[in-house]
Amino acid sequence: MAKGQRSIERIPRREPPEFHQSEASMIEGVIEDGFLNVALDDANQYGPHAMIMLLGLVSILTGLVLGLAMINPIIAAVVTAGIIGISFIGFMRRKRKVRKV
Repeated sequence: MAKGQRSIERIPRREPPEFHQSEASMIEGVIEDGFLNVALDDANQYGPHAMIMLLGLVSILTGLVLGLAMINPIIAAVVTAGIIGISFIGFMRRKRKVRKV
């Protein structure tokens, strides 16, 4: 690149998310800012650690459902519906708490 030229990026970079440095330990730092907030939005420096924890949880749930599907597909369907239902209920509860404030 010639001197004085700016690099033109095809995909412009987004602004970095709001970030604060946590003085707590890894577990306390993840709990302090919320597990999903840290894992998905990198709220503090423990974002990669929280993402690995989330990956482990998702893989365990996937293995559980696939293992149950080998035994009985109906059981796997019920467990899957339960996991989705519990996640949806938790999401709606958090959404309602945010609205009240």
